[in-house]
Amino acid sequence: MDSRRPKKLIFAPGDIQATPDLKVSATETKDPSSPAPNVPEHLAVAEQLRSDVSTPDSTIESQIVAHPARAHQFVSNPPLTISQMHPSNPLHQFHTWFRDPRLSPSSAPETCTLATASLPSGRVSARVVYLKELDERGWVVYSNWGSREGKGGQVFGVNADGGSFPGAMPRPGEDESLLQDVQGGNRWAALTFCWSALERQVRIEGLLEPLSREESELYWYTRERGSQIGAWASWQSKVLWSADPDTLVDRRRKSVAAAAHVQGSTPTSGCPQIPADIDETDIDDGRALLEQRVQEMEARFAGVEKIPLPPFWGGVRLVPESVEFWQGRRSRLHDRFRYVRVKKSDDDSSFRWQIQRLSP
Repeated sequence: MDSRRPKKLIFAPGDIQATPDLKVSATETKDPSSPAPNVPEHLAVAEQLRSDVSTPDSTIESQIVAHPARAHQFVSNPPLTISQMHPSNPLHQFHTWFRDPRLSPSSAPETCTLATASLPSGRVSARVVYLKELDERGWVVYSNWGSREGKGGQVFGVNADGGSFPGAMPRPGEDESLLQDVQGGNRWAALTFCWSALERQVRIEGLLEPLSREESELYWYTRERGSQIGAWASWQSKVLWSADPDTLVDRRRKSVAAAAHVQGSTPTSGCPQIPADIDETDIDDGRALLEQRVQEMEARFAGVEKIPLPPFWGGVRLVPESVEFWQGRRSRLHDRFRYVRVKKSDDDSSFRWQIQRLSP
């Protein structure tokens, strides 16, 4: 069995510290490819670990793994106790954290990661979105949901014939007959907020529900016109262009050779470097198709004062089943409180929130 590990390329900041007990021996720095003698010791160690292979019993690696201060330490927060948590509603608790004055608007605290999963494969994908609303039911984000290749197909499913969802997005109260041919939809999703400055994060899991068209329009008409045109123009997540590496290199070489010929220079053997003043606009990478779509939409809505909401675009609300509030603590003994939705009785649609403390 091959015990070698993949080549190491990246280290997190702070993972390697220059300390007396972490040194590179003379034999380890004799190799010509090693850093120069005036390079700090911790950088020399990093260079050693970027060698082609790294064995599990590497002395240097063992020293780094055992180093007590090799990564960020959570030291700024006092204890988070149950007395600081809202007694019955995680949405109110989120609002309190979100309005913390230490979260500056410039840090964009509304930034979050939305994760969804395809069925039946279970394959997960995630993307960064912006929270736009918080109401008594949940967290609201807006996006394009019409592409079966993207999150729209994951969440709302696709038709039996492989087409997109009827009307692109379902609407509350929609006739169930419209849904009978839809396959593969998975409305379970997760939303995560990370506020590094406060050493806090909030993790939400639940079901996505579409907003009504009227609700989505309220936000849609606050967007700038260019963003509205862009929403109509984009076939979100559809492939606009692709190329095999060999084909791409050959096209790039021809482009540079042609540009060099125009300037009166002779390209070197192999694939030459692109001069700084040469723009490879002659290599079509699919952007032109997108720009063409934008022009078509601009022409379509020329003279239209209020661009209508696309049928495939709108808001969804994540209705929570569980909400976790995480706060970093020293020695990785983090404080974690989770609210879990619990039915009051088997035959009752009402519910209450149970609060749990989780182990770090």
